[in-house]
Amino acid sequence: MDLLPVELLRLIFEHCDPPAVQNLRLVSSTLANVAYDYLIPPHFSCVEWRDDIKRLHSISSHARLRGSIKSATLNFARVDEYNTRHASFFQHWLTEPEERDNILRDAWVKYYEMEARGRGLPSFASQSALVEKSFNQLPNLKHLEITYTKCPYDIPILSEAFQVRSCMRWDRGQACKNMNLVVSAIQNVKLSSLTVDPLPLEIFKAAGDRKHWFDCARSFAGLSRLDLAIDSPSTLLPQSKFRAVNGLGHVLQFSPHLTHLSLRFHSYHAPREKFTLSFRAMLGDLTFQKLTDLKLEGISCAEDDLRSFLLRHGPTLERLRLGGKGLAKPYEASIGGIHLYDGSFRSLFTSLREKLPRLQRFHMEGDIEAGEIMTSSRERYKFHAITTDDWEEARLEGMRPSRQSVDCRELERYLVQGGEYPKLVVSGE
Repeated sequence: MDLLPVELLRLIFEHCDPPAVQNLRLVSSTLANVAYDYLIPPHFSCVEWRDDIKRLHSISSHARLRGSIKSATLNFARVDEYNTRHASFFQHWLTEPEERDNILRDAWVKYYEMEARGRGLPSFASQSALVEKSFNQLPNLKHLEITYTKCPYDIPILSEAFQVRSCMRWDRGQACKNMNLVVSAIQNVKLSSLTVDPLPLEIFKAAGDRKHWFDCARSFAGLSRLDLAIDSPSTLLPQSKFRAVNGLGHVLQFSPHLTHLSLRFHSYHAPREKFTLSFRAMLGDLTFQKLTDLKLEGISCAEDDLRSFLLRHGPTLERLRLGGKGLAKPYEASIGGIHLYDGSFRSLFTSLREKLPRLQRFHMEGDIEAGEIMTSSRERYKFHAITTDDWEEARLEGMRPSRQSVDCRELERYLVQGGEYPKLVVSGE
C-alpha cells in the first residue's frame, strides 16, 4: 500500500472507522503519517461523566490533530431517574416480562457504571481557563451546540426514554453559569453556527449576566446560523420578562450576518403555554439583511407585528417555518404552534401574498389559533408535520396524523405560487 498515491490512501481512510484507522497506522510509517488527519473524528462530543475537557485540551495542544475538529457538542444533560425508569418501562410494555427485566437491568447497570466513573471529575464551570484555551486552539471549529435535551449516554434504552422531555433534568442556575462560561470561551473562535437547547431566558434579566453577554459581542459576530430554544421560568414577572426579552434582542443584534435563524420558545413548566412576544420590543426595526431561513415556534403575538417582521425580510426570505413539535412526546401531536392574540391568519397570509418574492418553501406545524375566544370567527387548526427542519419528508414513526389535523401543502402553494386562498380541510375529509 505504500506505493499507492497519497490521494488514494486518503480516500481509503475516509471510508474507515476509527479502529480500522488505528490498525492501518501500524502497517507502515507512510500509512501512519497519512492517517494522522483521520485519527480524530470531525465532531467532538463532551459529556460530564467523562473527562472530556482534558481530552479536548490534549487534542487542541497537538499541532497535527487540532485541525481535525470542525464541530463540537457540549452535552450537560442529566437523567431524571424516577421519570426515566417509568418511561423506559412503559416503552417496553409489550415485551415479554423476563426479557424486559433483563433489558432494563442491563441498561441501568451500564448507567450506574458510567455515573460512578464521572464522580470526582472537575465540573465544567471549574475549568473555565482550560475550556477557553482549548477553544482558542481549534482553528477549524465552526459549529457549536450546547444541549440539555440529548441523552449523554450511549445506552439505547435511555436514549429512547429521553425523547420524553420529563426524563431530562437540569439546574437553571448552573445552566446560566455554563452559558456565561461558553460565551466567554468562544470570543476568539470564528464560529459560523451556534445551537443552544434550552437557553434560560432569565440569563438576560440580571445586570451582571446582561453586561457579560454584551461584553462578549464578538462571540456572535461571525454567525450565519443561530438556533435558540428559549425557556421562560414560571416566576418571571412582567417587568423582568420585558427586560429579559430586550436583552435577548440586543444579543441577536450582534449577529448581523445571519442566514438561518430559529427561535423556539418552550416552557417546561407548562408545555402547551405560548410565550407572548413583541418583535418590535425585542428587535425594534432591525433587519437581518442576509436572512434566507426563518423558524418561529411557541409564540403568541399580534398579526401586524408578525407581518411587519416578515415583510422586512421579504427581499431575502426563501424558507419559512411557523410552529413546530414543541415539547410534545414522540407519539403526541405537535404543540409548538403559533397564536395570534390580535388579528387572523387569513388576513396575515393574504397580506403576505406576493410580498415574499423569493419564498420557495413554507411549513406550518402545531396548534394554530387566532381571534377572540368563544366567537364563531375564531381560527383553530392543528397542523401536522410534513417535512423536518431540514426540509426532508417527515417520517411519523409510531403515530399517524390525527383525523382533526390539517395539511399545510395548500397553504404553501398559495404563498409560493398564488391562486385562491385554500380551504383548510382536516385529514380524512
